[in-house]
Amino acid sequence: MKFLLLLLSVVVVHAKLAPLHRSNHRSVPDSWIIKIEDFDQVDQVADDIVSQFARMRSPIPPMTKLRHVLPLIGMKIPSFLLDKIRAIDGIEYIEMDYIVPLAASQYNPPWNLDRTDSRLGMDGFYNYNASVQGKGVDIYLIDTGVQPNHVAFGGRVSLLYGAKDNDGHGTHCAGIAAGDVYGLAREANILSMKVCNPMCVTWKMLECFDLVLTHGGSKGGVVSVSIGGDPNYQVVTNAVNRLWHGGYLVSWAAGNENMDACRLHPQRGNNLIVAGASNKYDGLPGFTNWGPCVDIFAPGGDIRSARYSEHSNTDSIVYSGTSMSAPHVAGSAALYYGLQGSSATPASVKKAILDSSTKDALSNTKGSPNRLLYVNFLTNPATHQKIDKDEPAK
Repeated sequence: MKFLLLLLSVVVVHAKLAPLHRSNHRSVPDSWIIKIEDFDQVDQVADDIVSQFARMRSPIPPMTKLRHVLPLIGMKIPSFLLDKIRAIDGIEYIEMDYIVPLAASQYNPPWNLDRTDSRLGMDGFYNYNASVQGKGVDIYLIDTGVQPNHVAFGGRVSLLYGAKDNDGHGTHCAGIAAGDVYGLAREANILSMKVCNPMCVTWKMLECFDLVLTHGGSKGGVVSVSIGGDPNYQVVTNAVNRLWHGGYLVSWAAGNENMDACRLHPQRGNNLIVAGASNKYDGLPGFTNWGPCVDIFAPGGDIRSARYSEHSNTDSIVYSGTSMSAPHVAGSAALYYGLQGSSATPASVKKAILDSSTKDALSNTKGSPNRLLYVNFLTNPATHQKIDKDEPAK
């Protein structure tokens, strides 16, 4: 009987080890993301992991479980225990908790709005429909946070995950997506999710994806991510797919490595919209990633938007990067969601954005689809904003 009880207490293991995904990016030391095969296996796998730690007389570290975006467990695992954990039945793969960079760099007018409302070029005005401004649409901004009291946002910012911005990147991106003066969807809700400070931790990003699904439910909405990718970022691609099927369109920066974006997760995926950068001369800045996995180009060179400051809530600043392109697309998506309401889906919004884009306006796209973001496909514009070169935030 003792022998039988001993057998029953042994952790069930694989005949072979679950795949281990590593990266050249920095990672959180000994921190791993465990992808479980099915949602109903999360608790059993967690119990089996605890049993392995106990058998090795190793302290059991804190463990976090996600149950909405993907069946995941996040925790620290010492190297001597890693293969034993990989052998547990029900684990699909284990991935490093990467630390990835933002996709922007600082520079030194709002030319970007002027370009997105015209097929032919800039005329000194941003033409838009004041009745189609994304009212009621949620934009989840996964970044460094947002400065909620900045006048550009008119009180529309909620700090959903993490603290307010103390870097500036997230505030700038939020201003492009949904700010007054510099933004597209000027009545959309901005839901700030701080995962970068300024480097970005993968597990925090996954927690945010999980929270998007629980917060927004079946309402759907837009997720803007101005963070780089990685060749081994499979868990993030899987999570983005889950958001897509849950009604959320993810706009992701193509990246700033001047390389083929198809080499990266999640940029190589289909269930998102990948934004490369264009400049005011209708060319590609030297930093932008390119290739067939870039869905569309949007302004990303010398973009003025809201600036984070501890001492002011009116400042603006100029940044460059595909980080700036992704929120342009996110803002455009929010306008479409607002116009179409409950009939809009991620697939229909992506199709509308791509179908209405300006074709063949860009030079030397390096094998990328020659599409430039265009936002006046929604309705005939009724409001005109004069664009001055160095227009300050209001």
